[in-house]
Amino acid sequence: MIPLYTRLCFRRILTSKESFLLCNQRYSQSLKSNPSHQVLVSTSDDIYTNLALEEWLYEKENLTDKSILFMWQNKPSVVIGRHQNPWLECNVPRLRDCGIDLARRISGGGCVYHDLGNLNCSFLKAKPLYNRRQNLDLVVRAITSRWDVDLQVNVREDIVLEGLYKVSGTASKLGKHNTFHHFTLLHDVNVENLEMALESPMKMGVQSKATESTRSRIKNLSECDFTIDFMSLVDVIGHQFYKEAGVQGEIEWINPKDESVFPGVSEIRKLAEGWEWKFGKTPKFSTNRTFTSDKLGTELSLICNFEKGRIHRAEIVCDCSIPTVKEYTDTLQRELLGQRLCREDLNQVLKVHDLSHLVRHEQLVIEWINQCCVQALCTGV
Repeated sequence: MIPLYTRLCFRRILTSKESFLLCNQRYSQSLKSNPSHQVLVSTSDDIYTNLALEEWLYEKENLTDKSILFMWQNKPSVVIGRHQNPWLECNVPRLRDCGIDLARRISGGGCVYHDLGNLNCSFLKAKPLYNRRQNLDLVVRAITSRWDVDLQVNVREDIVLEGLYKVSGTASKLGKHNTFHHFTLLHDVNVENLEMALESPMKMGVQSKATESTRSRIKNLSECDFTIDFMSLVDVIGHQFYKEAGVQGEIEWINPKDESVFPGVSEIRKLAEGWEWKFGKTPKFSTNRTFTSDKLGTELSLICNFEKGRIHRAEIVCDCSIPTVKEYTDTLQRELLGQRLCREDLNQVLKVHDLSHLVRHEQLVIEWINQCCVQALCTGV
């Protein structure tokens, strides 16, 4: 079956890919720009690869006398901040079913949706030169120098279109010596996919101290001028970066997987793609849900505490007085402990085993209990 995002975005992805491949002849295997300033563009559209290279540049480059503008685009993906809860920020089961990647950044901030209609910009500088507003203003000046669009930076340091629509989500990472400030730029993002991906089914009955995203009205830049696309944005922003630095330089297309240029980047990517980083780093949270079945005349209460993405405590209380039902909920509580909040772990626990030895009413109650647990845990089992 063709994934949902492919069916919805097929024409857009093809168009972007064709433009992307036309620039193969400009790809550079060596970094040859002005040594004090570089504009790098990734030839990959894999979220884990691009985040890995950004982290490599942040960790490995000496930015004392050097600034880097790194730009890239990704296949459909959702990226959460360092301190966020993926289950509260997006629809984790739908992402999986639709083939949309989920990634966790090393920076803070909120959750964003990426696809090939989105440009990502990362300004890497030494700590004394860190200036978010300066970076955002540079991008606005670059875009408005070529296109007649009403674009500005608001007091919250968001890039907004026509004073109303957010076209950029921003976050940053500050280390002892190096920093990066990165943000998205929506030029032709698939809004239908974005809304589907960021609609969490787990909001009800949850207590969490994780950073929550703020939802905003959005609009694509291409709605104002159809000539605004990934390649033209890379060109105009890259040259504006050099212009404001007072130097001349080339926009360099790089292979972010090249271990001869970026030794160790593949290991960073491996960690970025792993479950322990994406889900295991989630701050503690809890759920408390109550379900009622008028048909069965039964009420169920489910309380779960989660630590590091695993069920730390489970309490299942059903007002049904049938001994076999009480025995089942007790067993289910024990089996849920320590399980990761993911389909692979919970599928075995929550699937209904052979109930043919029970009377029909007992079967229906146990099946309903399982359905409630699946709904509360939002696993898509």
